[in-house]
Amino acid sequence: MTYFRTNFEDFCARSGCDTAHINRIYEALGGGAWLAGGAIRRTLIGQALDSDFDFFFKSAEDMAAWEAGLPSGLNLIRETEHHKHWRGTIAGSELPVDIQAIRFRFYETAEQVIDSFDYTVTMFVLDNDDLVTTPYALWDLGRRKLAVHKITYPVATMRRLLKYTKQGFTACAGCLQSILKETAASPEAMGQLDIEYVD
Repeated sequence: MTYFRTNFEDFCARSGCDTAHINRIYEALGGGAWLAGGAIRRTLIGQALDSDFDFFFKSAEDMAAWEAGLPSGLNLIRETEHHKHWRGTIAGSELPVDIQAIRFRFYETAEQVIDSFDYTVTMFVLDNDDLVTTPYALWDLGRRKLAVHKITYPVATMRRLLKYTKQGFTACAGCLQSILKETAASPEAMGQLDIEYVD
């Protein structure tokens, strides 16, 4: 797979993206973690950041250290074996935010984080000052097309297909077929109904 890495601020400045909100979140919470997925996608296409912010980690120890440094304005509201979810405020903003720490898997690199995602339009991660993505992710995002990258949790991927179509994305010709094939080939998928996945 080909990855694309560039300075996030420079990249956004060229296209007029407003990065103030996402930068505030990442500066307050990003130390020792990667911010990935929907918040970055929404920033790149100029949508409101009204979804959660998903953070990924190299290890359980890194996640614990990150969690210990969370601002006091955040309250833990949900915990599963897959993630922990906080809601509250951070310095510089009175608007509540939803923060998720993803813990069902840990990663060695930012590239590994996005390689685990199901749709190409979710394959965005902040690694310090860098935006890490792929050429296909940028291409599909620009066309508002849903294309499958990798299916690990077929039922969750199907649920997310509905969510993205409501946001104006259109599934490519093979998208639904890929999801249905993977679901049929994975009988254990029906036991994964409680997995919400991320983004």
